[in-house]
Amino acid sequence: MSSETIRIQRRSDGVDIEATLLDGMAPQDFVVVGNEWAAERSMVMQELLKSAVPRNQWPQSLHWDWRRKAPELTLLEASGFGVICERQWQGVMLTKTASYTARLDLDKGKPLVYIDFLEVAPWNWIIPEIDRAGRFRALGSVLFWRAVKQSEEEGFRGRVGLHALPQAEPFYEKACGMTSLGRDVAKQDLLYMELSGQQAAKLLKKGKTQ
Repeated sequence: MSSETIRIQRRSDGVDIEATLLDGMAPQDFVVVGNEWAAERSMVMQELLKSAVPRNQWPQSLHWDWRRKAPELTLLEASGFGVICERQWQGVMLTKTASYTARLDLDKGKPLVYIDFLEVAPWNWIIPEIDRAGRFRALGSVLFWRAVKQSEEEGFRGRVGLHALPQAEPFYEKACGMTSLGRDVAKQDLLYMELSGQQAAKLLKKGKTQ
């Protein structure tokens, strides 16, 4: 596992805090993440139920369990990335490099890095309905930037693809600059999005936290 020091912003006071961005996570690391986040997921669910928040407004990754994704890291094409701060996993991502190829016209058929799953820790979620403001910001941007960097390292010119949860669509479109290529009936009708090599070059210039 390799690492680099980054900075993420604490929402409560806007202060930048030192964090570690790791790649090469092992299956056991995903198990640790799952265990670490389980209690907070349960707490969020209880608060949502108590406040009678409609189910369609719940975080759409609430049911995820990284322990179940641990076996994926035994695949040669799979890579795990995570951010640690204050001795806790603050965000995690699983990417693959062989399962998908680009669909954008100019890149069609070319290899890319596919983001299979990307999630920030439950205590970083913003849920106004239950007065949750989130502890740290920009973690999704940091991890997405790392996927683009991985694509560049693999010789894929920064090309990235993913299927976005509906709640995450604005983030990937506006903050990450991805292009929507329509809904995929083979993937629960989720919106498939891609970042071209040209779009990636612009994103990499902005850095990790933009």
